[in-house]
Amino acid sequence: MEFVQMILGFGPAVVIPIIMFIFALIFGAKIADSAKNAMTVGIGFLGLSLLIGFMVSSLSASTEAMVENLGLHYEVLDLGWPLISAFSLAALSLPIVYALCFVINLAMIATNTTKTLNVDFWNYWHFVFAAIIVERLTGNFYLGIIGGVSTFIITIKIADYIAPRVQEFCETPNVTITQAEIVAWAPLAFAMDKIVDKIPGLNKVDINIASLEKKLGFFGSPLAMGAILGVLIALLGALPIDQVVKSGMNFAAVMVLLPTMAGVLVSGLVPITEAASEWVKKKFPNKSLYFGISGEITFKNPAVLSVGILMVPLTILLSAVLPGNTMMPFADIPYLPMFVVFGTVAANGNMFRGLVNGILIASCILWFGTDLAQITHELAVDANLEVPPNMLASSIDGGSHATSWVFFKLFEVMSSMNSFISGVIVLVASIVLSYLIKFLFPTNERTNIGDSNETAADSTEEQTV
Repeated sequence: MEFVQMILGFGPAVVIPIIMFIFALIFGAKIADSAKNAMTVGIGFLGLSLLIGFMVSSLSASTEAMVENLGLHYEVLDLGWPLISAFSLAALSLPIVYALCFVINLAMIATNTTKTLNVDFWNYWHFVFAAIIVERLTGNFYLGIIGGVSTFIITIKIADYIAPRVQEFCETPNVTITQAEIVAWAPLAFAMDKIVDKIPGLNKVDINIASLEKKLGFFGSPLAMGAILGVLIALLGALPIDQVVKSGMNFAAVMVLLPTMAGVLVSGLVPITEAASEWVKKKFPNKSLYFGISGEITFKNPAVLSVGILMVPLTILLSAVLPGNTMMPFADIPYLPMFVVFGTVAANGNMFRGLVNGILIASCILWFGTDLAQITHELAVDANLEVPPNMLASSIDGGSHATSWVFFKLFEVMSSMNSFISGVIVLVASIVLSYLIKFLFPTNERTNIGDSNETAADSTEEQTV
């Protein structure tokens, strides 16, 4: 366990490049090329991490002021993803969940039940989170392991289904996203997109970056949109004029630099994924392979950032009026753009639909975060983490783990059942669900665009705003 924690302590900017370097060598790339591309991936991750941190710090003052000015009172406090990662990384089940998930992944690839190789080992802790909330609920260590593994299976299958859209949207072949709290919302977002397709009027609205730039010129560009959003959020927080101007400049920088750094990551990733694709085609002509990575790659498209940033103040307002929510958005609210990325990805860059999806996702996150508050608070106390004296501790990140929440509730419903039987039911349910949910995704996107180098064309004409 100490070894796993030591490796994870290096962070994704170190762990992922090392893994990519090893795989590049396995797939026949030269040592120098492997090192160069792996380091470029690491630089991309590091740049994204620094810029996301900058965005978070820029958002924090405005969001804290908004909550204070609105005079909102809650029973649950969002203490952020560090809260749940802290007790997840300290869990006794961590090495077992990590090992089982990786072995299951290899077995699924070998048996053609997945095309996705999840190399995002840093984010495997999300499956540990699923394990420990189930263990805490049931009091059974092994049922916790089943909860973590079941979450992994669903996540890997979703990664298969979303791969064509991710590859097209991010202009990066042979990749997909396997970050649990991000891809968990893909089925809901794609389903909602299908519903909007059936609503007259709404199905014709298409607001995207290209159309805005065409109609508004500079004022429709990502740079100008970032400045406008930054000023708007600061004004909603009633910040002084100097901070309003600074906020506008900060977000203009974020809108320009984040896609640039995502491009750096992609420039290192593409040669490795192409080498992997060629190697797989030679060794196994009927197989394809996707590399599963974290969701930052979607920031290559400015529409994801625009919708994500706009969702921050909307989620604070939503938390005040949403029936059943008692969680105050706080520590994780600046990270919200990460959690709602699939609202825009599922809408293929249509920011109107992305916003509709984002509101639905944010509502569910608040509900799930509220529902998990009691158990999250208990786990934090057991881990000797600092928690508020008169409120329960939860997090937006915890509420983002929709797949984990589903299995948590399933175990809760079966609490009076024999442990062995409930464990078998959940494992079978995870396998069945992993195949049923594919029908929520567009039929023409269930193939690998990396194999054909063709993208599905939209057969319907939409009115561009």
